[in-house]
Order: sequence, then C-alpha cells, then structure tokens
Amino acid sequence: MKYQEKCRWFNGYKPCKFKRSCTGCPEFSEPEVRIAILCLDAMGAVLRATCLLPPLRREYPEAHITWITYPQCRALLENNPEIDRIISFEAKSVPLLRHLEFDLLYSVDKSAEAGALAEDVRARKKFGFGLSREGAIRPFNKEAAYQYDLGLNDELKFFVNQKPETCQITETMGLAWERDSYLFRLSQQEQCDSEAIRQDVLKRCGTPAAVGIIGYNTGCSLLYPNKKLTISRSAELIREWRRNFPDYCIALLGGPEDTGRNQKLAEIFCSDPMVWNSPTTEGLRHGFVVMNCVDIVFSGCSLGMHMAIALEKKVIAWFGVSCLQEIDLYDRGIRIQSDVSCSPCWKRSCQQTDMCYDQVSLETVIRSTQRLLTEPGPYQDEISPRRFS
Repeated sequence: MKYQEKCRWFNGYKPCKFKRSCTGCPEFSEPEVRIAILCLDAMGAVLRATCLLPPLRREYPEAHITWITYPQCRALLENNPEIDRIISFEAKSVPLLRHLEFDLLYSVDKSAEAGALAEDVRARKKFGFGLSREGAIRPFNKEAAYQYDLGLNDELKFFVNQKPETCQITETMGLAWERDSYLFRLSQQEQCDSEAIRQDVLKRCGTPAAVGIIGYNTGCSLLYPNKKLTISRSAELIREWRRNFPDYCIALLGGPEDTGRNQKLAEIFCSDPMVWNSPTTEGLRHGFVVMNCVDIVFSGCSLGMHMAIALEKKVIAWFGVSCLQEIDLYDRGIRIQSDVSCSPCWKRSCQQTDMCYDQVSLETVIRSTQRLLTEPGPYQDEISPRRFS
C-alpha cells in the first residue's frame, strides 16, 4: 500500500477525513509552505491574532498552517477553516515541537515564555518576537521594530500611535494589512443551539415576547480588575436599559470568574423577567453560543469584547485602563473613553479617587445603545476631551 505522506490531510495514524485510498485520491494536496503561528498569550490576544489567517492565505493559498497555543485557548481556534492543526503547548508536546520543521514561523506574543519557544522551534524564517540569551524580548525581523518600540515607549503607545493592534501584528509579520477582522466560526450545530437559546429567552422574558436582547459582558480578566464596572454601577446601567428599552431583554454574560458577580446582579433584578442570567460555567464555546444570540454587546476591553468582535456583533466597548485606538470594531460599534485624564495607563491596580470605571457615562451608553439598535454604521466614538488635556 502506498501513501501520500506529503499530503496535508495525511497523519499516518488513522484515515484522513475523506476516508479514501491515497492512490489517485482527488483530494491530494501538497502544501507549498508549512507555517507555524505561535500565540500563547491571553485569550483575547489569541482571538485577535486570527486576523493573520486571511493575509497568510492570500500570500500562501496552499499553505499548511499549524497554530501553537496554550490548552485553554484551543476552543478559540476549533472549527476554524484556515487552521490545519492546533498544538497545545504543554509538557507532553515539547518533543513534538522540537521535532517538527516549518518553513515560516510567526511569533505573535511579546513574552519570555513565547519568545523562548519561538527560538527553539525549527523554522527556515522567523517573524515577530523571540528571546535573547540574556532574557530580553527581541524582534526577529525589521518589520517588527514598530510594535517592539511601542512596548518600550508609553508616549508612543498611549498617545502617538493610531494603528489598531490587528494592523500592528499584521505588519509585524511582514504581511499586507487589508483591515482583516478576526476569524472565528461556530459549527452548524452551535449556530442552531444559539438560535434556540435566543427564541427561548425572548419567549420567557417578555409577555408578549421581547423584541431583542442586549448583552452585558459584566466582567474582565483577573489581571486587570478595573476593566469592569462596580456592581452598583452595573445595576444603575441595567435600570437605565430597562427604562429606555422596555421591549429588550438584558442578558448577563460572562465566564466562570463572573458567576458570583452575575448572581448578585440577578438577585437585584429577581422580580424582573426581562433580566436573564446566562450560564457562565458551561465552557468557552458555549459562551460564544450564548453571546451569538444577542443583538448588541456592552463590555469593557476584555475577552468578552473580543468574542463579540469575532462574532461580528454590534459592540459598545468602554476603555479606561487600555488604549482605545488599538481596538478596531470594524464599523460595527462605538468606543467610549472613560472621563479621566490618566487614561490609558495599563495599571493592574490604582489608588486614584476618581476611578475610570466610575467615570463611564451611563447617558453615553444609553445614547450609544439607541444608535446601534436604530442606525446603520459606521458609528462615531465617544472620546473624553479630558484624555488630551
């Protein structure tokens, strides 16, 4: 028996997805180039880095693409039509990663762990970031210099730069930027599940049925706790939504770390059937399924915001800690700048008396909600004049 060992579908372990004999198989495809994308970092960063897939496919349409990431990030990449193989970076995968050979490596993260791995991966040419023997992050290629400088110059990153991170990482990798969005795909079953959830929520929430759902991603990463509103402020916002949009259900969205927070909000509105506390502990893919059923999403700059962008939802995103200009909502949303002069700062803790999460205007959120529900995009951002004072 002869096998096509160079075919993109052949793995030598079990029949490929076409389940045919290799001899004369019409699906035979020999990759012109083997590419590895290394992106281990925060889940939102991994999801955002999927914007590299369209330009890579334009440049190398017959490439075999491997994505290397942490195990917890696999769910962000599953069912992606442009990824041929996902490798979870963990102890048992180290021998595999040392053995494989690639033509091109695209190393996205600026971190010591990812940089060290990028140095070890065998590839003919490397783009992005590695790690020096002294332990400093270093750029592999000249195109990575701009993004490298951003990490070392707060003035450049916070105020001068106007390039979204999708543009930055695309140019860092020496690829042509065409404002490609994130690339994420729900399976057909997941889409059906999402529609079923939507219809169930609309029927349960209203009498008669509600006309739509406003999604509120209530939490954020534990690393940056100031990217979320307080519970009292969240309750104020929900009351304003209910008063201004009485026919819309409010869906509380979030992950496991938001379970207690969302439960407290649900208890505040326990007598209101139009406030729905969605499941938070059924896995990341189910989180996408739930979010997919809403009409718009309000969120801080967090994984939830990136999920909404990936699902091509209309988004209201507020910014205090992070850089508003680095996030592209692709004409489907409104970015709101917290009304504090110290934003952005990228601090994990803060001793200011005027906290950025308390300076997000609820009036602005309601006005933005009205625009997203009634007007076509693109939309104008709400940027505080104090930011440039």
